[in-house]
Amino acid sequence: MTQALEGHFNPAVHFLGLLQKTIADGITRHCVHPGCPDVYLVPAEHAYYSAHPDIEALHALCLAAPFDLDVESVPDWHPNSDQDLRAGRMLIHRKQPSTNTELLKRPLDELLWYATLCASNGQLLQGHYAETTVRLLSCPDFSRLYHKAQHPLLATALLENSATLTQVAETTGIPLAQVIDFHNACAILGLIVVEESHVFEPEKYLPGLIQKSANDPQMWRCELAGQALLIISPAEGKYYSDADPTAMAKLCTAPLSELQVSAVENNSDEEEIVQIGRTRVRRKKAAALPKMAEHPLSELRFRAALYASQGRLLAGYDMNATVHLHSWPDKKLLKESASIKTERYIFPLAAYMTGKTAKLAEIAEATGLPLAQVIDFHNACALAGLLEQR
Repeated sequence: MTQALEGHFNPAVHFLGLLQKTIADGITRHCVHPGCPDVYLVPAEHAYYSAHPDIEALHALCLAAPFDLDVESVPDWHPNSDQDLRAGRMLIHRKQPSTNTELLKRPLDELLWYATLCASNGQLLQGHYAETTVRLLSCPDFSRLYHKAQHPLLATALLENSATLTQVAETTGIPLAQVIDFHNACAILGLIVVEESHVFEPEKYLPGLIQKSANDPQMWRCELAGQALLIISPAEGKYYSDADPTAMAKLCTAPLSELQVSAVENNSDEEEIVQIGRTRVRRKKAAALPKMAEHPLSELRFRAALYASQGRLLAGYDMNATVHLHSWPDKKLLKESASIKTERYIFPLAAYMTGKTAKLAEIAEATGLPLAQVIDFHNACALAGLLEQR
């Protein structure tokens, strides 16, 4: 049996890395590679444009490194239309390079999938391991995604049972390198979940720390190597951090075992009198904190569950039960989520789940979102007390 190649697959050194960068920064790009049709990546539409209907015509492009491509940012580009380009103080009218050929629009995830299959070459994505137990959240849409004969067989194997990639190769007789290529493509589209546990256990992540220390006057300092500091103040119902959305996502995803959690010491003998409800209480002055932005702790609880769930259903909930939202998440959190691309998917879910009662798989099908994202949002709403299960 053919074995996987040594090393790991790093998308950044392939066209796939440029694709991911384009989705992240939202800038439309024109990509040219010898022997391939021109490709326009349009992340605002989550689409790409090419004159050739067969995605296999882009094989050489998908194997190319970013520095081997001629890439131009074209933020004002529109399909099948001429362009006005500014050069210094001059406005130049330029004809679309393919004025004689109609550009065809295709979903960007089709190119993500194909680029991953082309470039993986039997090497696992960084951070993934052949001996880790995984499963498919849902079957890739083979009616539109490029695939070979072995891919539906692999999808069936990973939908029916959780298994390591080496086990899948052994039971199906398909070379491990091909199993890995398929796994990588599924992972890029968010269809793979790691089965370290079949259920989401919030006590192993930040929601557990928040719940355990509820109403505790003790403040907690949470640190993750290379990330901004996070301080949790349960008594105040606040958290403090200057972490940007990317850093906050990493803090929320990390298990508590990977965080350095310590009590914020208060060695001061000074006391203060504070009003709690109708009662005046004497207590030690709170420890002086670094100057950081403060936020409601409820936002951290919601966001931590959203990121840490990773497609695993919260313990005590049933995939086949119908669920309903009795209210939307907090408005301030929604305002922040609107500016964070990785969180915008919660809006169609909130709209659908407040209007209808349905099973999680039905919600995923109706909204066109991956089941993993539906589960993550479900868990966050459940911990926030916004969810009804029927």
